[in-house]
Amino acid sequence: MQDHIGTHMLPEAYRGGREHSYIKHQLLEHYLEKLFLIVGMGAEQLGIRELAYVDCCAGPWGVEGDALDSTSIAISLRVLARCRQTLMQQGRNLRFRALYIEKEPEPFGRLKRYLAERKHDGIDAEPLQGGFADLCPAILEWGQTDSFVFFFIDPTQWTPVSVEVLRPLLERANSEFLINFMYDFISRAASMIGTQPAIELLLGESPNVENLHGAKREKALLDLYRLNLKKLMPGTKQRPARSAYVRVLDPEKNRPKYHLVYLTTHPRGIVEFMEISGKLDLVQKRVRAETHQRHRADKTKTGELFTSDEIINDEEGHVGTEEVERFWLNRLSGEPQRIGFAEFADMLEKTDWFPNDFQRALKSLIAGKLVRNCDAPRSWLRPKRPLHYKDGERLQLIKEGK
Repeated sequence: MQDHIGTHMLPEAYRGGREHSYIKHQLLEHYLEKLFLIVGMGAEQLGIRELAYVDCCAGPWGVEGDALDSTSIAISLRVLARCRQTLMQQGRNLRFRALYIEKEPEPFGRLKRYLAERKHDGIDAEPLQGGFADLCPAILEWGQTDSFVFFFIDPTQWTPVSVEVLRPLLERANSEFLINFMYDFISRAASMIGTQPAIELLLGESPNVENLHGAKREKALLDLYRLNLKKLMPGTKQRPARSAYVRVLDPEKNRPKYHLVYLTTHPRGIVEFMEISGKLDLVQKRVRAETHQRHRADKTKTGELFTSDEIINDEEGHVGTEEVERFWLNRLSGEPQRIGFAEFADMLEKTDWFPNDFQRALKSLIAGKLVRNCDAPRSWLRPKRPLHYKDGERLQLIKEGK
């Protein structure tokens, strides 16, 4: 598995208007690989014989020629091939399939040629022409009952990701989703009288955001959308539907361009997704800093004094440590409390903070002798991860907070 996320230099294929797509593709690549390896290793116990990937709006878009190396099509096929090889080496012989859906004739022709001209290392990949909303019955029939399916839904317009449109797919068991929520367009449309019916269909109900601005407006629209998507997923009391998201900023302006909304019914999914999202946060800062530098250099015709890595603030945009400390102190008590995948996923979903934000604050509380980890060896210093939530460790409040 590839552990390294991002590069110090933005690949040439993403420059000139596709910088935000690099963040999206990095997330898709690294989370999809992590997900399929985890599910694949436990496939026998889960009764799963097939791992399947569905790109509901495949394109290709924004890329010239037929190479398509910097598209979700090529990226997903490379990931599936790596996962298949790794799982075979571990004695897990699963079937891998991929379905790429595109409505428009010209990009569909390019997609079809790309899939026909390349061997995919044992991946059964096929194209399907049409709008995915109209093709939902065919998509569900394509996904076998004993298959785990990951749906990537990244349309060029925001209306196809309406809650009601997605209902047939959301109701399918053994599925996860990554959906492009085009916040920049949706936020503007939410205040326009003529677009109210479309916004209500998109979110599942009418939003009340007239008096909200900035971060509060963003959170209200996102929370409403995620809530109504989760209502349609087949969760249980023990395994409820869960959601997280990655905020992708406009490469030139300090505002969100879109959010990549993730849906699952497994707590580990939320934790792993947010771990990767936290690493991508730094990548996004580097990409934006490099883009700004390049544009300034083009205007002034002079080089920059500092590199992009030297001018970014790693903690910019993160919640303050003191606020997370207060959360921990309110969450814990004098009785030891186990924090495993499910409990940690609850915290991540409730706050939308990154796992490292929680770890950093907990480290401070333990150092200040306000909290102790009942299961950590006292002789072993944990500088980065004072809580091993994968093992389900117990935390205890020593005395009242600061």
